[in-house]
Amino acid sequence: MTHSKMRLLLLLSALAIGFGVGGRFLAGRTGAPADGQAQAAPDPLFWGKPLSYWVSQATGTERSENVDRIVAALSEAVRGEDYSTKVAAADALSALGPGALPALPGLLAQLDHVQPWVREAAAGALAALGKTALPALIDTLKNNAAVRVRVAFLLGTMGAEAREAVPALVEVMEQETPVNRARLAGILNQIDPERFAGETSRHAVSEGVKLGPGSETGLGTVASADWPQFHGPGRDSICHERGLLSRWPESGPKLLWSIKGLGRGLASVSIAGGRIFTMGDRPVEGGKEAQFVIACDLENHRQLWATRVGPAFETGPRCTPTVDGDLLYALGTEGDLVCLRAATGEVRWQKNLAADFGGRMMSGWKYSESPLVDGDRLICTPGAADAMLVALDKRTGSTVWKAAVPKLGDKGADGAAYSSVVVAEIGGVRQYVQLIGRGVVGVDARTGRFLWGYNRVANNVANITAPVVRGNYVFVTTAYNTGSALLEIKREGDSFRAEEVYFLGPRDFANHHGGVVLVGEHLYGGHGTNLGDPVCLALATGEVCWKSRSPARGSACVLYADGHLLFRYDRGDVVLVEASPEAFRVKGHFRPPTGAGPAWAHPVIHRGKLYLRHDDLLCCYDIRAYD
Repeated sequence: MTHSKMRLLLLLSALAIGFGVGGRFLAGRTGAPADGQAQAAPDPLFWGKPLSYWVSQATGTERSENVDRIVAALSEAVRGEDYSTKVAAADALSALGPGALPALPGLLAQLDHVQPWVREAAAGALAALGKTALPALIDTLKNNAAVRVRVAFLLGTMGAEAREAVPALVEVMEQETPVNRARLAGILNQIDPERFAGETSRHAVSEGVKLGPGSETGLGTVASADWPQFHGPGRDSICHERGLLSRWPESGPKLLWSIKGLGRGLASVSIAGGRIFTMGDRPVEGGKEAQFVIACDLENHRQLWATRVGPAFETGPRCTPTVDGDLLYALGTEGDLVCLRAATGEVRWQKNLAADFGGRMMSGWKYSESPLVDGDRLICTPGAADAMLVALDKRTGSTVWKAAVPKLGDKGADGAAYSSVVVAEIGGVRQYVQLIGRGVVGVDARTGRFLWGYNRVANNVANITAPVVRGNYVFVTTAYNTGSALLEIKREGDSFRAEEVYFLGPRDFANHHGGVVLVGEHLYGGHGTNLGDPVCLALATGEVCWKSRSPARGSACVLYADGHLLFRYDRGDVVLVEASPEAFRVKGHFRPPTGAGPAWAHPVIHRGKLYLRHDDLLCCYDIRAYD
């Protein structure tokens, strides 16, 4: 059995799955989310028995039903209307491997589903079918242009097992756009690396790199009692609090409260000044939806205000609002950048990154950045050739500078990516470091002058993970058959250049979108496209200290706090891991109440409490250690 198949046969915590499609939405500038603990929707019936029964039959070690009957029931669930049910059933079918072949038509039909989570779950189940699915996959590849690229990515995850599909992939490449031809070339390299593009694994590794000073947890030295922006006070996924639980009870930490009504979305929360801020898509007049910035009271969890900022998007907003004193900044998926009063939600000023700066995204998942406040300026990434990054006066929104970025290379795609800017002192110059569609760049914080760039780490699907900076070194990683690199940024007079220290291929380490965190001299994060295999890397050398098969399904967001790492998996599971390069040690694992779609919102710790958002739902847990 291949390693890729083994990934897909992980035991699911199916009995704990909430099969609902999300909670009650609230619109407008007034009103409050429902308070109290979230309730899971009823377990739907298929073939006369609950879905949880069929899932346990597929994933458990003992079965009272024959496989054909299990597959038939789960196939019916896959064809249902509720997409959370579809995901649970597809995950369960993946555990049956080739035995789930009768479900193949229903799984193929999900590849063009409107919800990405459904598509990913179906693709995982199809990959688990292995070679038995190849004839149908090849036929779909050749005859269904709408899902061609998705089928191709699926074949890429199967690796050498999919060599039978190589002639069809070569054939359809000629019918595709240049961007898709480049994607298909990368997929051919995954399937047959000797024939297509040669070796892609790790290049030479440098020893003895001097990384420069850093705090106990890496670059970040910023401490704050609040969590005012994406990835925390230092934008580094570091929580500086102490006195937290070093091991969780079997049932998980104590749930203090939960609220529903935030709206559809993948945004995390920021917490400052006694308020919780986030974004969500909610119903408005005429049966439509719109995107809102939302504020709730930290103590009683009631909504304080909700301000409409732009059109809705299929999976909701991804920006976590940035709070700076009495002002708040947020970015809608269509590029609507707003400055609001944190107390009231009143609009102070607004811009649109496309209309005002000619901005564009590298691909179709819309703007996802969380803006950066640095001194008196607001920094964000429109993605235009002459305004890849911009600095605005944070009080008025007037333009301070626009940063033009030259051509970095052929890899990737033009436009902004899905990352958020970090600020650093490199070579004695304050710089904004950002991952864009063509790679990673550094620009002068004072003037916006382009300083350096690096193209090799770019892919043309989605570049997402924020760079990590230590001294004059920058670590950057992307998925989709790409990999990771450590760069040394060298200064020569007024000029800068990025010199590659090492490159790790996609089989060594590639983070999809959950981020990585630097703790001391080691990086931690999830490895793999749509996967979250926990990995520890030595930053200086790229050496893999440990790598473990994922304890839960899907990609994983990572957060450091008090000697431990929190991995939040996109099916909802939360895993506590010791932050040590010695070995992978799990110190807790629980499944909170779940919302709809993937749990991609990054976890937050604030004053001893863990905040987990999953679409419409926000849960708060007590993780303080008591004597």
